[in-house]
Amino acid sequence: MKKRFTYTTPITALLILVLILGCKSTSTAQETNDLATLKVMTWNIWGKLNLEPRYTIAGKTARQRVIDIIKDSKADIITMTETYGSAKAISEALNYYYYTPSPDANLTIFSRYPLENFGNIEGLSPFSFIVATAILPSNQKVRVYNIWLTSGGRHIVAIKDENLSDAAFNNGDENRYEHIQQLLQHKDFKKDFANRDQIPVIVAGDFNCVSHLDFTKETKKDGLNFDRLLANKTAIAMANAGFTDTYRATNTQITKETLGYTWTTVGLEYTYESGMGFVPITTATHPEPEYRNPFARIDFIYSIGKSIIPINSKTIMHHKANLNRSFPEFPSDHGAVLTTFKLNGNQFNLKLKK
Repeated sequence: MKKRFTYTTPITALLILVLILGCKSTSTAQETNDLATLKVMTWNIWGKLNLEPRYTIAGKTARQRVIDIIKDSKADIITMTETYGSAKAISEALNYYYYTPSPDANLTIFSRYPLENFGNIEGLSPFSFIVATAILPSNQKVRVYNIWLTSGGRHIVAIKDENLSDAAFNNGDENRYEHIQQLLQHKDFKKDFANRDQIPVIVAGDFNCVSHLDFTKETKKDGLNFDRLLANKTAIAMANAGFTDTYRATNTQITKETLGYTWTTVGLEYTYESGMGFVPITTATHPEPEYRNPFARIDFIYSIGKSIIPINSKTIMHHKANLNRSFPEFPSDHGAVLTTFKLNGNQFNLKLKK
């Protein structure tokens, strides 16, 4: 297995280490399976705790279960949040290329296919924004942005607060709207955006906020999504830019089954302790856990470009070891999102190399 190391010079003129694993994928079966599709996953893996002994089940660590889930999904590209030291091990287990700003970084992009033009975005924090171009077997390219928007300020859990108005909840996402504008208004992003019909653009990650598409008169009438009508500025900014919310675009009828909640996977039998993560409730000390299971769709895969069309999207909330509950067998507090794209046009005439 061949490793490639590279360096990048950020605006501060200090060299920081960036890593990318270059290895030939041996999974030709996936390419043969459907040459006209591309599977993209986004997942916050709650990485600081994925080797904690208390989350090892039947001898399998949480990190190993992360790898199981990715393998079972057959995702071609993964934008991962909270990687925190797992990038190299996960890439080796998948036999995938990857880019991450440093060994213990928050964000990582993994790819079945080679990556180029990978790195940080000038002037923006690599904790929140990184980018890479995946080169598909036909030499067609897809530009992939992996992002994490701030969780600071009003917490998403406040969506359950009946005393908080819809307007006040919306205003609580102003900091996330300002954060996404750093990307949407960046000169390099604008260049990629202008070239979207030649090289499609995917923006995926943990947005830490909901979408206006999930809070409608119909959902309110049906008693879904806490009976709220929300006009989240961050999601509206993505829509106004022309991006498709791939999950909602392929699950247009909102029912209990298609709410698409990704946070949280943790059930009522757990509560959150600072520095400890989610711990079992064993006494009456925590009769009403703060984080209930589940209640928000906050992880998104957005796409734009005439040559890439979302045809299916789903959330993944279970590990095969237990299909009756998510956490802790499912090794994160966030569910994963998996979108299948149809690659449309002559430039996506994918063929296996002889």
